[in-house]
Order: sequence, then C-alpha cells, then structure tokens
Amino acid sequence: MQNRNRFRHKFGQGTSSDSVKTLNDLQVGEVAQITGFSNHNEILLKIEAMGLRPGRKIKVLQRLGRGILVSTSMSRIVITSDVARSIEVKCEKRSQ
Repeated sequence: MQNRNRFRHKFGQGTSSDSVKTLNDLQVGEVAQITGFSNHNEILLKIEAMGLRPGRKIKVLQRLGRGILVSTSMSRIVITSDVARSIEVKCEKRSQ
C-alpha cells in the first residue's frame, strides 16, 4: 500500500491568517494553485495521476451541476464537487 502521508503534504503554504480554500469554493474564472489534499482515498490517487498535484495551477472553466470543469496547462478535467472538497487550493487571480 502506498504511503498515505504523502496526501497530507502541503505545498507553498501562506501565512496563518490565510483560510484554507478548496477547489469546490472557487468560482468560474478563478485561478488557483493546488496546495494539498485533505484526505486519502483512491479517487485522489487517480486525480493526482491525471496531473492534479500540489504545485499545479488550475483554472475553473465551468460548473456543471455537481461537477467542476477545470483546466491545467495540459488538459481539462471534470471533478465532482465531493472530490473537489478534498483538494486544497490557494487563490491567485480571477480571469475573464
């Protein structure tokens, strides 16, 4: 079994006054950097294998009911809101 502690890793943490946001909290057009994962499950292993890992910048393109369409520098991925709540992010900017 893989090391579960790797999902507790945080990348580029801000100051203690910053509140933790998840991918599910972002609005369409917002750009953020993934800082870590709040829990461990098999879905997050697959998400990480698709390129969504700490340090990666993502942009929310569209909200689709219970899904969120995000883009990375190389692909577009739809993630359910349940999984998006486990992906911690640091907001960078909102683009049009």
